[in-house]
Amino acid sequence: MLAERNGEAAAALGADVTVAPYGPGDGLPLFVTPRTGALRQDRDAATGWMREHEAALDGILRDVGAVVLRGFAFGDTGGFAQAIDHYPDMAFGYAAGAAPRANIQGRVFEATRSPPEVSITLHQEMAYLPAFPSRLAFFCNHAPDSGGETLIGDVRRFEALVSQRFRGEVEARGVRYVRSFRSPDFAVEEPRLEGLYKTWAEAFSTDDPVKVEAECAAMGLECVWNADGGVSVRYDSPGFVRHPVTGRQLWFNQIATQTMTDATYGPEVMGAFRRLSGAEHPLPYVTTFADGGPIAEADVAAVRQTLAGLQVAFPWRQGDLMLIDNFLTFHGRSPYAGRRDVQVALLN
Repeated sequence: MLAERNGEAAAALGADVTVAPYGPGDGLPLFVTPRTGALRQDRDAATGWMREHEAALDGILRDVGAVVLRGFAFGDTGGFAQAIDHYPDMAFGYAAGAAPRANIQGRVFEATRSPPEVSITLHQEMAYLPAFPSRLAFFCNHAPDSGGETLIGDVRRFEALVSQRFRGEVEARGVRYVRSFRSPDFAVEEPRLEGLYKTWAEAFSTDDPVKVEAECAAMGLECVWNADGGVSVRYDSPGFVRHPVTGRQLWFNQIATQTMTDATYGPEVMGAFRRLSGAEHPLPYVTTFADGGPIAEADVAAVRQTLAGLQVAFPWRQGDLMLIDNFLTFHGRSPYAGRRDVQVALLN
């Protein structure tokens, strides 16, 4: 099956490249490397090849889930921005996004500003919002000295392993996300909390509450201003989504990453948040079933354990560009040492 998949990908992408499935990931991701000097050395040739083969790459994504273009002349952030410029814009961009990240150039963002010692659990990008990207592009501008892999995992394999009893419960009841952003005037003194508890000005890229309300209304989020000057947004998600091309129904939620317990975030971080909550500041994330019922901690722990067993961690090289299908492929991050500059673009 893997050899057949490899052959089909090679035929679709043409003679100017070679393809090789990643052995430790059972074929996930598929590596594509250039045969010609032009693709290795000429940015315009490399980005032009990517545009010309968009349909073929999308077909491979729907099969494999992730593709790494390695050795192409993308070069730097400018080359990355050029390489993904032909993809359609995503509605609302990163408005109300959870991760601490800054815009770098055009549609290129930092992957995350989470501390290097933090491991980020596998998840699907922005599954906690009504509008989310169908594809993601990651670019390695500088690989860390050690660790720092962008972890990926196959959603279809997860669905075969997760408790079918819990899967059915999520499907029947849906998932409710209540996410709170602090006031720009409220300073968090604990460094471990700052990135997790974004201000609404950072989350919505405005200091105007009226614009925040308008953005929430346009996105389909309920929006409530809190007594501490922060804002809470609510979204009731089905917890599943149909792939826009194949029609297959897939697990699509962030129960594993936005359910705040001692087991998921650690007792020190949760203790610090409880001290804030005791001062009448809501938790950043409260995730329940859409009917308001709690999700059992044992079920959250089981999901996280299943996800941990799916992690594929290939080492980054400078200049790597990875495309993933956000419906079919989870992503996360390993802890790291040294400078790490991995960038991301949200694509439709």
